[in-house]
Amino acid sequence: MASDLSIGILGAGGIAERAMVEPSRDVDGVRVDAIGARDPARARAFAERLDLPKHGDYETILADPDIDLVYLALPPITHAEWAVRALQAGKHVLCEKPLSVNGTTAAAIADAAAETGRRAFVGFHYRLHGFTQRLLEVIASGALGDVDRVDIDFSIPHFVVKPGNIRLDGDLGGGAVMDVGCYAVDLIRAAWGEPVVESAAAVLYDDDPRIDLQTDAVLRLGSGAPARVRASFIGNDQGAMSLRVTGSAADLVATSVIVPQWGATLRVTAGDDVLVDENAADGENSYARQLEHVAAVLADGSPSILDAARGVGTMRVVDDIYRVAGLEPR
Repeated sequence: MASDLSIGILGAGGIAERAMVEPSRDVDGVRVDAIGARDPARARAFAERLDLPKHGDYETILADPDIDLVYLALPPITHAEWAVRALQAGKHVLCEKPLSVNGTTAAAIADAAAETGRRAFVGFHYRLHGFTQRLLEVIASGALGDVDRVDIDFSIPHFVVKPGNIRLDGDLGGGAVMDVGCYAVDLIRAAWGEPVVESAAAVLYDDDPRIDLQTDAVLRLGSGAPARVRASFIGNDQGAMSLRVTGSAADLVATSVIVPQWGATLRVTAGDDVLVDENAADGENSYARQLEHVAAVLADGSPSILDAARGVGTMRVVDDIYRVAGLEPR
């Protein structure tokens, strides 16, 4: 691998700019060199607007011998195909979350990485932000005592996900659990280990009943405590990205968990006593931290919390939520 990590993007949507091109400019040792789209003209326009040196269709990017890592900014239904093809072409892969549409296709990505000797990652960028690391540190510290209950509400305001959005398309692997619920599952697994899905109920989209506009689920932690999760596209005007943990010794409330740079707060109280009252650091960007992390583990070969092999477990829990809610896994 060259001294700089050369990145090619598949998919010319807005997330490619926000999650990869913009943060790459603030990270030493990485550069975005190429953009690929189904429509080469769209890739060219993207490249010209953002001053990227190379553009073309997907195959052009995979065939480029100078590209070290491919970032998939594509609908989840396509991740397995293009991740496997990129790995077989000798590229490392970073998939925009979720890793894939279900546990089976997610496992296909992890298996291909193992077979090719390349690395595959899932883009749970929030995990690399200092705020999230502090949040998990507090949870692990024992300061809360025994966990009695966990409440996670990841709700997008009702006016954001509109008709025509790919998140409302069953053919593309849409749905609220797929979009924001996967974050909740990842967070639960990071903090408390593997949960079991106990119950789930979904509000369905009239125009495509395969799509959950909102799902409420209860996941049982290994300790026996319930974790109540809401994933929603029909939240109120403010929406929510909140985590609440009720413990025997103290209670925790965290906000803006999915995107800590949007003003995340962490507060731990024991009765009238405030044990922790902290805000996310100004100017820290989770996508930049993700890029730094991926470059570092590729350089030294160390394990990653974003490794696809770990991400398979998250998709298997997502599958279980859909099954218990009476829906087919994606």
